[in-house]
Amino acid sequence: MDLRPIGRCNLSCPFCFGPRHEMPTMRRAEALRIAATLRQEGVQGVVISGGEPTLLPYLGELVQQLRIPLPDGGVPPRVVLSTNGLAPLKRMQGVLPGLSWIALPLESADEREHRELRKGVAPHRERVLGLLREVRKNHQQVKVKLGTVVTRRNLDGAPRVLDLIEDPCRPDVWKVYQMSESNYGADNAGWLSVGDEEFEEVVARCQEAADQRDVTLRVYRNADRSGTYFFIDPDCEVVVVDAGEERRLGNFFDVSRGDGGYPSPLVHPFSNAANFVGTYPEASRGRR
Repeated sequence: MDLRPIGRCNLSCPFCFGPRHEMPTMRRAEALRIAATLRQEGVQGVVISGGEPTLLPYLGELVQQLRIPLPDGGVPPRVVLSTNGLAPLKRMQGVLPGLSWIALPLESADEREHRELRKGVAPHRERVLGLLREVRKNHQQVKVKLGTVVTRRNLDGAPRVLDLIEDPCRPDVWKVYQMSESNYGADNAGWLSVGDEEFEEVVARCQEAADQRDVTLRVYRNADRSGTYFFIDPDCEVVVVDAGEERRLGNFFDVSRGDGGYPSPLVHPFSNAANFVGTYPEASRGRR
């Protein structure tokens, strides 16, 4: 599940499909209660995102709550932090020990293209690369997913992103996303969206680059969104994707559970699990 307790962000990326930045941040008590519920219900993986989750004053507590061992000896969920990479290393060092994965973004090997998409902090790429080096050097138990969103503005530079990364810091998984036309992505679809055929051409170039560097490539296509995601937004509303569109189902604690204990019939258990495991596999680094 994707827990998005904050909409606020220190970037203003035009393709963002997260919550609106002005949404009030989830209260600490609610976030910890949701985390405890997910853990107790046997959820296998939780992605903490936003907005920018490192702006949460209680992020460390949230990670710790998810990682508490289950009383019956069951395995707590794997925790993924999806961050823009701008948090100071000192802050990250307090969070990284509780993570299974960290998800970091790089949009283009071309500096101009990257600045146009990751708006707000000019040296963003350098900060991300610095955090990547820190993880590889001092937090080797944390695996790395690199994310690249393909838009009309980075068709050339997106397939060359791995050129920015030296071999010891290669990501475990590189995931290439077709820009989703939701939230800020919907606002800017007219000048950013790429069609399916053009996207697949970029994917082919990314696959070639990934093969050369022995990096596992995963691909997010808009056609595959429905039934795959279960979001919990800062207002505690459950959001799912139905027929390609986001649907709000109501408060997390009020949403009736579907057959078999799954949280919503609009979330397909197999697709949901396959998406998480495919993006964040348990296999050791370097294996496909």
